[in-house]
Amino acid sequence: MTDPLIHALSELLERSVGIWRIDGTVSFDSTMPGQIRISSDGAELLVSRAPVAMPFRWVVTANGRRRTAASITGVLRIVRQSLVADYEPFSLTIAALPENRA
Repeated sequence: MTDPLIHALSELLERSVGIWRIDGTVSFDSTMPGQIRISSDGAELLVSRAPVAMPFRWVVTANGRRRTAASITGVLRIVRQSLVADYEPFSLTIAALPENRA
């Protein structure tokens, strides 16, 4: 039986690929249980849980290069950056306002 979290992530990735308007497929890898395979325009990505000894939760292998992610948000960012060449993630800085000492 497939891990419920992997199954939910597969569904999220499938919907995300559609929302991002990427022509690709999301499926379970038949050779490695528990891995999600994403294929698009010659790109091959594998998403799986990280080994227990690693300080990360997820490993994304994109065209032979392994990248780690601490969260599902990180997985989505890596997948989108790997599939969309001109994608640039937003950067957000949160800081306190300076005090007005008039």
